[in-house]
Amino acid sequence: MRPAHWFLPYDLYERHQVVAQMIASHGGEIRRVLDVGGRVGLLSRFVACPVVSVNVDGSGDVQYGGDCLPFAPASFDVVTAIDTLEHLPRERRLGFVQDCLRVARRAVILAAPFGSPGHAESEARLNALHTQLIGRPHPYLSEHIAYGLPDWDEVQMLIARSGATESRLLFAGDYRREARHFTAAMRGRARQGWRARGEALLWHWRSRAILTPLHLSDQPQPYSNRFFMELVPG
Repeated sequence: MRPAHWFLPYDLYERHQVVAQMIASHGGEIRRVLDVGGRVGLLSRFVACPVVSVNVDGSGDVQYGGDCLPFAPASFDVVTAIDTLEHLPRERRLGFVQDCLRVARRAVILAAPFGSPGHAESEARLNALHTQLIGRPHPYLSEHIAYGLPDWDEVQMLIARSGATESRLLFAGDYRREARHFTAAMRGRARQGWRARGEALLWHWRSRAILTPLHLSDQPQPYSNRFFMELVPG
């Protein structure tokens, strides 16, 4: 782990570090990356090659309408989409993956929360708690719940129907740990006084990347937090 990454939130570190490792596995031939749904300069902190980010909300280098990527076929060596797939309705996800493959020359790498039943239940509880403590649903969790996290069957369908010639899957994280950190942060926001602020600060420190080793598996574990899918264009 680079010293610059030590104090990032682990969840942010996990998704970008694993994607960066998957990009690096292709060697020095990767010269240009497109990060779909990313923010300016974020993935660039983890990789050595130039990254262009494209987003619908104006936070990327390029803004687009979300329907078709505004790039010619095979414009980028690698196309990534990190925690973007779960914010699309299920009926749009296959088309999104195929569009990413269209503009990729060597690989598409997608990361998203893994939709096991336990993970989905955990996020529903967190969203209900956020509503109770903060007074409104959490915007990201609300979309996860409305659209559904990609589960094993959907992941396999996306691979089979994408048109990719090769695929690879990895799994990482523990959604229970992330739920504990998220809950502590919410309670810290909702409560007043020095004790509440101290507890929130403690959980903030415990969520840093330096305190959580990164473990990867090629099969989903009982509490896997996220999956990483690599597809090779046809």
